Amino acid sequence: MKLETMREFVMVAKHLNITRAAQELYLSQPSLSGRMSALEKELGYPVLDRSRNRIALTPAGTVLLDYAQRIIELYDEALAKSARAARLSPSVKVAALPPTSPYRGALPEYEALPYSFVDLGLNTTAIDALQQGLIDLAVESDYSAVEALRAEGDEIGISYERIGEDTCFIALMADHPLASRKRLARRDLDGQTVIINSGFHFDRWSKMVQQLLGDDIKLGFRMNALDSISNLSFVDLGTSLYICGDKASQALLAQRDDVVLFDRIDGAALTLPIALVCRTEDKHEDGPVRRFIDAFLERLRSA
Repeated sequence: MKLETMREFVMVAKHLNITRAAQELYLSQPSLSGRMSALEKELGYPVLDRSRNRIALTPAGTVLLDYAQRIIELYDEALAKSARAARLSPSVKVAALPPTSPYRGALPEYEALPYSFVDLGLNTTAIDALQQGLIDLAVESDYSAVEALRAEGDEIGISYERIGEDTCFIALMADHPLASRKRLARRDLDGQTVIINSGFHFDRWSKMVQQLLGDDIKLGFRMNALDSISNLSFVDLGTSLYICGDKASQALLAQRDDVVLFDRIDGAALTLPIALVCRTEDKHEDGPVRRFIDAFLERLRSA
């Protein structure tokens, strides 16, 4: 018995009506009726009782239906899981880490767990890239630290695994009214505007920055279309603040004479929670991504 015939039999058994089953299968009624007769001829016994005005299953048909449904379910499950296995490249695709990243040293040995770096550029967020299948893993800000964003991760199938904290800086133009301060207080930031790169998800990053600087501080946010991190070497920040958490951005801004950097507020260091971010299904399956995460965390702990 072919799988296609098995599906047709299950559909007939579902409706107990050849016409309705044929409509759902996009077949003509005579064609489906002929296929059921051919099935019974192949088996050597009837599975449908047509002796009355309506169709019923024979005892043999009831037994066949039970097994046919299980076989179809197993077949469909096998197709889905094998297709997923085919999509899982043995080489884990990791969002590129800059050479200055302190987490590069925790990357597993390539020979044991092959991986490749994917450069997302400045206009694609890691979370978008994960959802689109461009990458399998990223070292990213732990947005789940923000209560309002924790549920969003669950909803879109993104998981975070905290791995540490990164020091971040507030950058100001040298002629900004706050630039002459020896130290910044949180109350100084009330009413200030923060620049967000176009490469960051506006809503996620604004909520993260708001939590970083204090929920009781009123901040404005505006998007700045930086198409390259290198633009930070000359871009005019105006009267806005720029929060930089990555070493590459910090290095570029630190070289400028017209920019002042602060790494503390009220004497406390500014830090952002950092996580390994992946698709939830990859995190919980015994596949390349899960093994990569385990190896990464082990090397991070032993560093």
